[in-house]
Amino acid sequence: MTFGRSGAASVVLNVGGARYSLSRELLKDFPLRRVSRLHGCRSERDVLEVCDDYDRERNEYFFDRHSEAFGFILLYVRGHGKLRFAPRMCELSFYNEMIYWGLEGAHLEYCCQRRLDDRMSDTYTFYTAEEPGTLGRDEARSGGAEAAPSRRWLERMRRTFEEPTSSLAAQILASVSVVFVIVSMVVLCASTLPDWRAAAADNRSLDDRSRIIEAICIGWFTAECIVRFIVSKNK
Repeated sequence: MTFGRSGAASVVLNVGGARYSLSRELLKDFPLRRVSRLHGCRSERDVLEVCDDYDRERNEYFFDRHSEAFGFILLYVRGHGKLRFAPRMCELSFYNEMIYWGLEGAHLEYCCQRRLDDRMSDTYTFYTAEEPGTLGRDEARSGGAEAAPSRRWLERMRRTFEEPTSSLAAQILASVSVVFVIVSMVVLCASTLPDWRAAAADNRSLDDRSRIIEAICIGWFTAECIVRFIVSKNK
C-alpha cells in the first residue's frame, strides 16, 4: 500500500460507525473489490474515489454505508456460512450494498436469490437508460406504460403457478394439480390390474370412463406445461 501513515501495520475500516481492523497484507487480497482497491491507492484523491473520507493520523477509512449489511457480507467473505439478507432490511437495499462492495446476486443463498428476483420483478422503472433512437421520449414512455400491465399479469401468473404460498389462487391451483396427479396415478395403476381389465372387458362404459378421465388428466398436464412455459422467465 503506497498511501497512508508510514509504519502502520494495519488499517481501520469505519463502515457506518462500526470499526474493523485489517492488516495491510490482508488488504491486498481481500475478497471485497472495493476494500482491496485501497491497497493500490497512491494519493488522497485515489483514496477518496474508493471511500467517503479518510483520517491519515489514525489510518482510518470511512464508508457511509449500512453497517449491519456490511457485517453480514464480512462474515460471508470470511467463510462463516452463506450470504443471506440482513433482518428488517429491504432486499433491494441489501443488494445495492452487495454491488457497492463488489459482490453479485449469485453469491446469495438460493432462497434469497428467489426473494430478490421476486422483489425486482415487482419493481418497475418507467425510464430508459439511453435516449430512444426512432421513438420520441413521450412515445417511449407511453409504450413502456402500456407494456407494464402485461408484464405485471405475466409475473402474477408466474407466481401463481410456481409459488403455492403466494396467494389463495396459487394454493387452490396447487391443490387441484395434486388431485389430478393422484387421480392419474390411481387410474394408471388400476388399469394394470387383471380384475380391472376383466371388468373393463365386460363393461364397455367402465373402459370409456377411465379413458375419459385419463384424457382429462393429460389435457390438464399439457395446459399447465404450456402456461408454465409462457410465463417462465428463463425459457
